[in-house]
Amino acid sequence: MINFHKMATLTATLTGVMSCLAAPAMAFSVGATNNTENLKNNLLGTNTAGLSNFSISITGNAAAFGTFSNDPFGLRSGVVLSTGKVTDIPGQNRKDNMSTNGSDLNTDFGPKGEEGDLTELNLSFFANSTVEKLFFEYVFGSEEFPEFGCSEFNDDFELLLNGTNLAKLSDGKTVTINHLVPDPNNRSTDHPDYIDNPSLTGIAANIIRLDGFTKVLGFEGLLKQNQRNVLSIRIKDIGDGNLDSAVFIKGGSVGTLKAEPVPEPMTVAGLMVGGAMLAAGRKLRGPK
Repeated sequence: MINFHKMATLTATLTGVMSCLAAPAMAFSVGATNNTENLKNNLLGTNTAGLSNFSISITGNAAAFGTFSNDPFGLRSGVVLSTGKVTDIPGQNRKDNMSTNGSDLNTDFGPKGEEGDLTELNLSFFANSTVEKLFFEYVFGSEEFPEFGCSEFNDDFELLLNGTNLAKLSDGKTVTINHLVPDPNNRSTDHPDYIDNPSLTGIAANIIRLDGFTKVLGFEGLLKQNQRNVLSIRIKDIGDGNLDSAVFIKGGSVGTLKAEPVPEPMTVAGLMVGGAMLAAGRKLRGPK
């Protein structure tokens, strides 16, 4: 006997599921801003008890600072710094950097071919005796990946708390191009915190143009109590000004409470599969 009540319930459930699947996801977007108040408000959340008197300063091209939303990493929203134009980052990743002139992300703000493109944000604040540590979550990515692993073009990325770099991978190594991809000709040596984003084949290749990035990483650092502290977010092209790198700081995560780990979005699982499809050829640099 047909149970019409069950059939109706099942039909309604399937209709709801299909409706959710058909609903378009919000697009990843980045807006450029060098407004320090805007950047500060996007960095800080509600877990800043014990911290006060915040001030912020920046160094670098205005186009290298911005805010983002609906990212493919699972951060949701926040602040982005780049050695290029932040608004160039969203979009389809079409090229795997066999030449710098043909790469998706290649803004050189300085004299052509020279090392530089320093982008830095300094957040200064007072910490009282009730707080011990500062926390936040972030993702580092680069157009240098993977071809320029183990090379002189090891773009500089640091998260400095009172002068000490605490940008660390899960094994304690510093977050660098060379530590994440130590041998581009032997991809089995890629760091477990690294996610490849090959052009066209990666699930995120239709979302973001960076050729690779880290999983969501956590920052943790000891504060100087009853003193002013300075957090410096710093990123710079090394070797030349070619091929952009970027760091994404989760909005509202900068504070004195450790956040719950960000669950890996479905796109990340797919990226790990898609990343294996990238050929390990090395790209050619333009003249310095």
